[in-house]
Amino acid sequence: MPLSKLAEKDLAFLSNFLDALPIQCFIKDPQGYALLMNKACKDALGVPPTLIQGEKIKSFFPSEQWERFVQRDQAIFAGRQPVAYEETFWSAKFEQDRIGYVIKNPVFDEQGHPQFIIGSTLDITEQKQLQQQIDNELEMLKMLAADVPLTQIFQQFILGFEATFAGAMGSILLLDPVEQQLINCVAPSLPTGYCQAIEGLIVGAAGVGSCGNAAHTGQDTIVADIATDPMWTHFASLALSHGLQSCGSVPILSRKGRVLGTFASYRRYACSSQDHELQAIKRGAHLLGLAIERDIAEKQLLADQIALQETAQHTQTIFDNMGDGAITSDAAGLIEMFNTAACRIFGYELEEVLGKNVSMLMPELPISQHNGYVQRDLYSGEMRLIGTSREVEGRRKDGSLFPMRLSVSKIIRAGQSIFISLVSDATLDHQRTQEIHRLAFYDALTGLPNRRLLMERIQQAMVTSARNGHYGAVMFLDLDRFKQLNDTYGHDMGDILLQQVSARLLSCVRECDSVARLGGDEFVILLESLNLQEPGAASQAKIIANKILESLAAPYLLRGFHHRSTPSIGITVFLGEHDAIDELLKKADVAMYQAKAAGRNTACFFDPEMQAAAVIQAELEKNLREALAREDFYLDYQVQVDTAGRAIGAEALLRWQHEELGVVSPMVFIPMAEETGMIVPLGQWALRQACIQLRAWAQHPNSENWLMAVNISPVQIAHAGFVAMVKAVLASTGANPLRLKLELTESALLKNVEDVIEKMTALQAIGVRFALDDFGTGYSSLLYLKRLPLEQLKIDQSFVRDILQDPNDAMIAQTIIALGHSMNLCVIAEGVETQLQRDELVRMGCEAFQGYFYARPSSPQLLLDRWCTT
Repeated sequence: MPLSKLAEKDLAFLSNFLDALPIQCFIKDPQGYALLMNKACKDALGVPPTLIQGEKIKSFFPSEQWERFVQRDQAIFAGRQPVAYEETFWSAKFEQDRIGYVIKNPVFDEQGHPQFIIGSTLDITEQKQLQQQIDNELEMLKMLAADVPLTQIFQQFILGFEATFAGAMGSILLLDPVEQQLINCVAPSLPTGYCQAIEGLIVGAAGVGSCGNAAHTGQDTIVADIATDPMWTHFASLALSHGLQSCGSVPILSRKGRVLGTFASYRRYACSSQDHELQAIKRGAHLLGLAIERDIAEKQLLADQIALQETAQHTQTIFDNMGDGAITSDAAGLIEMFNTAACRIFGYELEEVLGKNVSMLMPELPISQHNGYVQRDLYSGEMRLIGTSREVEGRRKDGSLFPMRLSVSKIIRAGQSIFISLVSDATLDHQRTQEIHRLAFYDALTGLPNRRLLMERIQQAMVTSARNGHYGAVMFLDLDRFKQLNDTYGHDMGDILLQQVSARLLSCVRECDSVARLGGDEFVILLESLNLQEPGAASQAKIIANKILESLAAPYLLRGFHHRSTPSIGITVFLGEHDAIDELLKKADVAMYQAKAAGRNTACFFDPEMQAAAVIQAELEKNLREALAREDFYLDYQVQVDTAGRAIGAEALLRWQHEELGVVSPMVFIPMAEETGMIVPLGQWALRQACIQLRAWAQHPNSENWLMAVNISPVQIAHAGFVAMVKAVLASTGANPLRLKLELTESALLKNVEDVIEKMTALQAIGVRFALDDFGTGYSSLLYLKRLPLEQLKIDQSFVRDILQDPNDAMIAQTIIALGHSMNLCVIAEGVETQLQRDELVRMGCEAFQGYFYARPSSPQLLLDRWCTT
């Protein structure tokens, strides 16, 4: 029947019915003239609410879109059956093209001539973007679980990000923690010249752009217009010359909040990042942090995935409602309309449900007592539910249950409430949720709970312990010499061992206990509901630890060969919530290292004294880092003299003046700096100060030929950039390399003597001299010693101290001198404190001396005053 023949009240009811729907609905004639459009359609297209029936809507679309619409309609009439497809359309509401899911049904008159088209459009733009985000991030998680190389993961992730957000150009920069520079990692769409120009960008300096600021502050840095923002002072012209006008950058953080790099999105026009895009960038930065430190970012990953799920559920519901199940019921819940899609979802024929109560489809919302139950249960708070959705359990005709989404709209017909329910099957989304849950809460290699799930279980165990008074225990387990297995047979063999260890650990604990893998070869065992008394609980934990030691000590069969491995176990007991979770794990970790120190393959309980020492050590380490930043260090110099008593140079000695502790002994802070890697920047600072002083001595006629001796740590010379660093310091200070003498200890030769020889040779080529310090206290192979480009051997003070009383020390000193002479090396003795010691060393043939007999370490000015007085 033509629309013109509908009764006025029926037409009004139809209009009201369509206006209540959240999707765009329309009716138009074969020439494209609008016969009827609901409110949602007018809002999206920018059509005036007072649109006159029959007015052509061509003016609301770009011409090429309109031509495409007309051709589609002609094809639909020719096909003479309903069609559904995705279509791009211009939306005045958003002032941009949108993507819609369109259903059109052609209607013909009695003679078979085209009469009009009934259609609907659901805007799925955001839903498709969100789905692309979910798919891209899930793919990245799968690649992480599959151990795909990081560069490949990053490349794939950026390409997916750019495909999701049209016009965006992604970039990942990694932070060099030593040099504090940003290094290019992946930026497939940015201009190559721009990437090359920002390589090595120093973070923290003013005006260095979004990424430099984000890496320095650890905060999001969103710049809508590069041309005017002061944050881009030094790089605005560079960016603009490559067509880049806006940039949003977020820091990539580690588990402890340390900046690992930045993730940025550039555009070729000035704009602020939309909220959903900014959220995607932040989620991306978190996942990139997970890729860099795989086992330390599950917590944030879970939060991000949950947020994605909630957003996806909402948008997916809107999408599923379009063309899916539609059910109309009255206020009593009796079904009046049941469309074809609903029949397919629930498995009923139309006549089997008409007049029946909707409770037969939704057992979670039963209606068995009276007609009003549905309205109070399902439709209570009607204004809140309209336009939103909820997930309920659906029941098909065969009795099977399935998750489904439900969205309800309400219209008034003849003064009575009519409810329109749109439903969709959510089974696939539940499967996806389960996959996200597995990736977020469990270790991919062993299937054990990961750190995220472990933390939740420990928290729950502490609450239970506080309630029932039973002690619990946490064990921190580390496999002894696991790295040796990986280095010898490869990481795949190590993975097999970890899987077998996991199975054995599970067999050693009770069903109520938990075994988790933190990463690498580190495991944590949570024991719950132990004894009510601490000694009894400790005894129970010890029994389980012994059982684990025995089980893990048995041979393993790894691809045909037998392997033995032992663990070191640290144990701490707890009651209630007295300690924080991190504190419990820290105590167990300290106890584990105590077990290693005790010889490995054993279990130790947490020692409070050891923990106190660890706290002091951590505080001192913090002070050391702050002191380096403030340059609280200084150099003293101890003179070196020849047999005639003339000064021939001095040794630079690093000192630390702590504001509260006073002068901190190098015996304390040097090992700490070596252990933490801070010796590299600290040693560079010391070398620079020494070279500046060497240049100053060169200006004085009595000290112009002095040699400057500088101690070099084994950690320093092992660093890849050691040679370049020394050359850079010499160049920047203007010091004469011929007057610089670097002193190495024998321990520097033990790890990679070939690498050390290569670096020494490279520096010797520019004139730098080398001495072997503390000779005789370690292990030196004469085979390597003769290959070293040395100029001097240094007799350790431990041999000089008792050279007159201990024949063994005297013999060692004599041997070192003889060895040095045989290799054409000068020999210097340190720790000379008396005239008799000096005379005995001269008698043995020693050429140079250093010690309190001549002078204590002092400032450079005092040294000049004492030894350069004319």
